[in-house]
Amino acid sequence: MTPRLKILDVSATIGCNLQCKGCNHFSNYFAPGSKVGTDVLLEDLDKILPRIDIERISIIGGEPLLNPRCEEIVNACRSHTDNAVYLYSNGLLLLQNEDWIKRVLEDPKIYLRISIHLPEIEDIIRKFNHPKVLVTEHHTGKDRWFNSIKKKDNKVYPYNHNSISKSYNACSCPNAQLYNSKLWKCPNTAFLRELLSVTEQEDDPQWQEYIVDGVSVDCSDEDLTKFCRGSTIPDKVCNMCTARPLHFSAAIQQKVKRKVIITK
Repeated sequence: MTPRLKILDVSATIGCNLQCKGCNHFSNYFAPGSKVGTDVLLEDLDKILPRIDIERISIIGGEPLLNPRCEEIVNACRSHTDNAVYLYSNGLLLLQNEDWIKRVLEDPKIYLRISIHLPEIEDIIRKFNHPKVLVTEHHTGKDRWFNSIKKKDNKVYPYNHNSISKSYNACSCPNAQLYNSKLWKCPNTAFLRELLSVTEQEDDPQWQEYIVDGVSVDCSDEDLTKFCRGSTIPDKVCNMCTARPLHFSAAIQQKVKRKVIITK
């Protein structure tokens, strides 16, 4: 039987042109010049997507439109599935990429979802003028985020609270990730190493138990099945995250130390 995932997030880049407080991919710490190797990513998609039945593929960042080859990534994802492919964006670069985005949106299985973090993005969406644009209005204050891990003075800390199930149930993004030629249980596990390199905490002993490895796109069928089955089950790594979210407006921009992260 083919392994199954409800959602797979595909990172087209990890850098972002916003710094939204509480970003569940830590993209507020990764400067816009951050990159993933697109040639390698396309190879990874060819390797892993035919092996999994995925209900929805989400192309994310950071801000995916910062990758000049984003159209190739969208088309590669669509070529391997008959299910939905969502391109996520904050909308700031929407008009600069209008031609190719409208071209891929002609496919009935491809959708564009804009997360509005700033009021001016509403004007950009009106100018883009397309019926398949789905909108999440973060700037109204109705949609609220929280910091999954502790943050203080440009440093980050795990909660270490031993409430695995509560943390999993509170998780704002329990989606499997494809990043750096590996599958990861969630964004925190996928991007923790990069975050700790920004905050200069790679050797901090309180983080070591949470620095786990992903599953290679070249893994065995047995390991792939095990990963997919475990992707929706609470795990000890959940202890790094909060079990009692303190919510705030998802529109808040937070200036923190940033770094350019480049992967192969």
